[in-house]
Amino acid sequence: MTEMKTNFRGQLKHPNIVVSLPSGPEFGAKPILSYFEDAIRQGTVFGDGETVQMGWMILMLKATENGELDVWEPRFGDVPIVWERGASKTYRQLIVQKSVAEQLGVEPSFPSLRQSGVISPDFMASKNFQMFRNPSTGTDSGWLFTTEKNVSSDGRLASLFEIASKRPEVIPFLALPATSSVVLKDGLVKISHGKAEVRSDSNELLSRLPTSDLIG
Repeated sequence: MTEMKTNFRGQLKHPNIVVSLPSGPEFGAKPILSYFEDAIRQGTVFGDGETVQMGWMILMLKATENGELDVWEPRFGDVPIVWERGASKTYRQLIVQKSVAEQLGVEPSFPSLRQSGVISPDFMASKNFQMFRNPSTGTDSGWLFTTEKNVSSDGRLASLFEIASKRPEVIPFLALPATSSVVLKDGLVKISHGKAEVRSDSNELLSRLPTSDLIG
């Protein structure tokens, strides 16, 4: 396990923030820790039970017996959210979502896992799917998930966290900006934005996503 922490007690009198990565590269903890370090230097004071958004994920800080603040992240599969110590998934998914956006030459537009999307009745059980993003407003991420070209009239709202818990294949694409679309059919992936289009049969990153552990 990789574990890194801030050391502000003598200088800024802020509790140490501890970022652990039970799995994943050691350097993965550094950008997460840097976020908290920068915020603290600018005057932000974090406390027990506070949440922050990083990428599309939400991190929670939990006080320890020795007065430090541990970073916890959601455990997928449990609705409502159950928290687990560490930030491995947060780091991996942040990097993968940024990398997918780069394939189309666009900047990522991160939703929040607390925002909603619209799913068609057959989406959760279907092998193949399509997803389309409209502009995000308020609690609406703008994402539509379906097995058809358009979401049917009896589609329902669901949180992105619920959708991703049951269909983790969508996670790499959630930060694609408005007007983007994704098609997964028979193991092949096609992503598009405007006139730009990338397919998994000619792109190494996309070819690895359906069967990889990059988002786990």
